[in-house]
Amino acid sequence: MVLSDLENAALGVFCGCTDVVLLQSTNYWKNAKQQGLPFTMNPRVLYRGVLANMCNNGTCIMSQFYVNGLIRRAVAGGSDREFNDTERIAAGFAAGAIGSIPTAPMELTMIQQQRKGSSTAQALKGIFAGGLGGGGVSRGLTMMMAREGIYCCGFLGIMPVVRSALARNYPERFAGSPDAARVCATLIAGPICCVLSHPFDSVKTCMQGDLEMARYRGATATARTLVAESGVTVLWAGMPWRLGRQCVSVFLIDYIRAELAPVLFPRAFSG
Repeated sequence: MVLSDLENAALGVFCGCTDVVLLQSTNYWKNAKQQGLPFTMNPRVLYRGVLANMCNNGTCIMSQFYVNGLIRRAVAGGSDREFNDTERIAAGFAAGAIGSIPTAPMELTMIQQQRKGSSTAQALKGIFAGGLGGGGVSRGLTMMMAREGIYCCGFLGIMPVVRSALARNYPERFAGSPDAARVCATLIAGPICCVLSHPFDSVKTCMQGDLEMARYRGATATARTLVAESGVTVLWAGMPWRLGRQCVSVFLIDYIRAELAPVLFPRAFSG
């Protein structure tokens, strides 16, 4: 499929917002575990910052889809050829890292709201008071770029590569059942991306929760503090919540791209 820039962006927004609406609670539980906050089932707490997170995730995945489209055209030299597996995985990582840049302040806003119970306006006031530096809007940016690069590599790269390989190599089992291949691919891509990216996510969350830098300063210093206090396994704190969320997200995004995109944008699939 070859979607236009606007179509890629629209599909990304739809995927990102759907993901948040369905899975915001797992995001809170993961963040709470990483920061030592109490577990809760209160929806008013679980959905703190949900609008900021919808803006964050919708914009992030929109940017990733958009950048992935740009990379595809640049690599393909204007032709309609499909990416090979290596190109697809590499483009997914690059799109994730680049696409996360404009959304890092949105995720920072959500985490500040989750931690302090503040309104969006109050959270933004505190963030912008710190300026553009490490205590302001760029807090945790490099860690988010690493996390999103690996995550996007999963749903735009590893997931479709594995799904296609299963259908191609085991046609009697998967060719007529795309959802079965999708589930198997999810159980491969989801854990790989989650395990590799979670330490970056843990460091990012702690940095963004401590906007005042009272305990955590830069990325390297934050990782050292966490490991010194609780051991290296703390870098994977909250991972079960994120693993469950990522598996559902990877499945959902791949399903929307493969099954819903032809319905929404039939022009791109008519050739």
